[in-house]
Amino acid sequence: MSPRTIVVPESHADPELARADELHRRAVDENAAGHAASGASLVRRGLEVLGVPETPDPSACSADRCRTISRLYATLAKSLVEVRGVDPALAAMDRSLAWADCLADAELTAFLVSQRGLIHFRGGRFDAAEADFDRAVSMMETGPSPGTDLVRVLLNRGALQVERGDVPRARGDLDRALALAREIGFRQAERIVLHNLGCLEFTAGDLPRALQLMHDGMEMDGSTQQGVAHLDRSRVLLAAGLPEEADEALEQAAALFRRDRCWQDLGEADLTRAEVALLAGRVADARALAARARDRFRRHGNDRWRRAANLMLLLADQADGRPPARLLPPALRLAGEFGEAGFALQRRTTLLLAAELSLTLDRGEQAGELLTGAGPTTARDPISVRLHTRLVEAEAHGHRGEVRAARRALARGVEDLASYQAQFGGIDMQTSSAVHGRRLAERDLGLALGSGQPSALLAAVERSRAVTGRIRSVTPPPDDHTAELLARLRMAADADAAVTGIRAPASSAARREIAHLQAELRSRSWLNRGSRAWRPPVGVSELRAAATDADVDLVTITEVADELWSVTITADGRMRRARLSDPGTVRDRQHRLATDLDVLADASLPTALQAMVTASLRSSAAELAQLLAPAFGEQRGGRGVVISPPGQLLALPWPLLPGLAHRPVTVTPSLSGWHRARSALTAGAGSRESVIAVAGPKLRRAASEATAVARTWSARADAQDLAGAGAGELLEAMASCRIAHVAAHGVHHSENPMFSSLSLAGGPLFAYELDRGGGVPEQVVLSACEAGRSTARAGDESLGLTSVLLQVGTACVVAGVSRVDDDLAADIMERYHAELVRGADSAEALCLVADQVATPSPFVCFGAAWRD
Repeated sequence: MSPRTIVVPESHADPELARADELHRRAVDENAAGHAASGASLVRRGLEVLGVPETPDPSACSADRCRTISRLYATLAKSLVEVRGVDPALAAMDRSLAWADCLADAELTAFLVSQRGLIHFRGGRFDAAEADFDRAVSMMETGPSPGTDLVRVLLNRGALQVERGDVPRARGDLDRALALAREIGFRQAERIVLHNLGCLEFTAGDLPRALQLMHDGMEMDGSTQQGVAHLDRSRVLLAAGLPEEADEALEQAAALFRRDRCWQDLGEADLTRAEVALLAGRVADARALAARARDRFRRHGNDRWRRAANLMLLLADQADGRPPARLLPPALRLAGEFGEAGFALQRRTTLLLAAELSLTLDRGEQAGELLTGAGPTTARDPISVRLHTRLVEAEAHGHRGEVRAARRALARGVEDLASYQAQFGGIDMQTSSAVHGRRLAERDLGLALGSGQPSALLAAVERSRAVTGRIRSVTPPPDDHTAELLARLRMAADADAAVTGIRAPASSAARREIAHLQAELRSRSWLNRGSRAWRPPVGVSELRAAATDADVDLVTITEVADELWSVTITADGRMRRARLSDPGTVRDRQHRLATDLDVLADASLPTALQAMVTASLRSSAAELAQLLAPAFGEQRGGRGVVISPPGQLLALPWPLLPGLAHRPVTVTPSLSGWHRARSALTAGAGSRESVIAVAGPKLRRAASEATAVARTWSARADAQDLAGAGAGELLEAMASCRIAHVAAHGVHHSENPMFSSLSLAGGPLFAYELDRGGGVPEQVVLSACEAGRSTARAGDESLGLTSVLLQVGTACVVAGVSRVDDDLAADIMERYHAELVRGADSAEALCLVADQVATPSPFVCFGAAWRD
């Protein structure tokens, strides 16, 4: 994190001096805006106007000239530290102090001392910076009434403490700077203090608050130091598990730094991009960016950032599989350098890396000593450091044969991650931040698989799977601006669809406007704070009891070391595990199956081609069934099955597999989620009686389908046909009904799944809106194309219309996982509701209907089976 710094000196004089003062003021403004090279150019012009000699000679100038020359050199130093490095900047500060030497001006001396502290700070020389800042504050506090210079030095000293991780001292300085800036009307400083308070909250681990403060600062003034604002925001987004969004912010920052020749800041941007690349698995890119940043820092004489770049290079080399024996010595040296320089967090990170390398080299004793030297993790450590600590602790226990202790360390890491995810108030951030737990989850699964115990493997899966569904949600406060953005997005999307159809070309102007609105809405959702409360996964013994009680088989499928494995709990409580297949083969057959279903949705398909595609579909389904058969045993028909697959297989049309074709099938993101949803259905049975049916536009049989559904339920419940309801009406009705049926066009956006949508009167309803609070029905039926599809994020959390509904509390969602013909959808849905009224549950009803229609059905029961 790079908290922002500010210096705004002032001066006044007669003719030549007035011109120099004007150039100086402009240089200060350019520096404040982040245009360091332009600032240096203006300072040099000011020095030329005054005819300043190469050798300082204060005796040849008036006091006013000496004062202005001194300030010009101080401002030049601020420019030079950005574009040329710390040593040229300190040389300029020496000249500044030399020109001020003849002036008995305590105020000017205090300012110059604070400015020298700023140069040391930007050069990574923190001890020297702190000494200068402390001296400057002491001088200013004993001088005249506090003014802008005191605001600046408090701001800068606070920024230094943020960098050092000293949260209490940083907060004291920044709070005081903010109050003083507001008191004297120093708005530029107020804006930067808000940004630095955001950096402070990032250091303290409150990411939503960090983004809020940075956002508030940008709202005050979006032009001051834009590059640094983008750079710091990217670091928060990266910590939230949004590497693509962080990279976009870094691209903007790098372009501004390059334009303004701010080479130090450009090096920091490159280093952060290396971190993004490493998180995304682009190891070669990470190494190239870190090497470029290291060379830049070396040229600037900035050892603090050079060491940070070397650490990133070592992490990239480790990820690239380079020999640990070659990496360990430089890691140990680097840890020593960090320790000598007083950078405790970086030292800990490097010692953890060294311990991990030692374990790889079978040097357990050395690894133990390094772990002890790294010290215990704390709640204020970045999540990456906390999880790395847990991982290395588990590896060390495993190396000593302490399997239970290793599992406990991994379980604590998963708990740390769940708590971290729960700080976010929106599903987007909650799911994205799971990416930080990938290595931890992989090791947990690997250790459990090695134990040979099905229960251990199942427990490991449940610890890390679908954590978002276990987080207690918080309804965000009413937000008029968000409501306005949603209205604009709905209008833009509706207008675009009217011209270009449901799938508009991404290059159109309308799509660019839509993308802009979506990005703004997403970024606003990131500001929402979560409850920080989350529920642990359901225990294996509880799942076994629930399987018996529900008379279903529970099947979880997971990927471990490039293999798919299953754990099955049969209805009689027995457990078994099985190796299934390689994930690539399964995903290939899944893709073929999905493609065939999409093709069959075209009612105009010639009969001969329809027969060919159907045959291809059945062949792919049979191959998938064979690959996955060990998970389901030999049973044919009868007992239901609940399947919890990895994120990429959630949208597989499971009921079409031959071995499952006559069994009621429920698909759930996690077995814990199924257990909670089933319990909620049991506890809330009959608490609501109303049923609503909504029809969207441009769907030929939607209106008649909605009417038929309402008629089917009219004898059992308060059934309403809301055929032409818009998004707002549907959301309001969903808050109080038991079943919501929506017959509409659906679109799943794989790249931006929170804006997957249902087409309704007046514009689409977005998944994003479902995450904004309000009640939800027990069951939602989406008679729409693609509504059951989801996007698996890097941490194996899934996003889409169906997954969001499940995460906000809907117990059962029936949705299609592919395109579907309108007539087929209407026929299936009318039959489906008739079976529900007769007493079948959701999974049973879909199973019964599949036997009644000739064309393969893409509809799946998600969550837990609902029964009236």
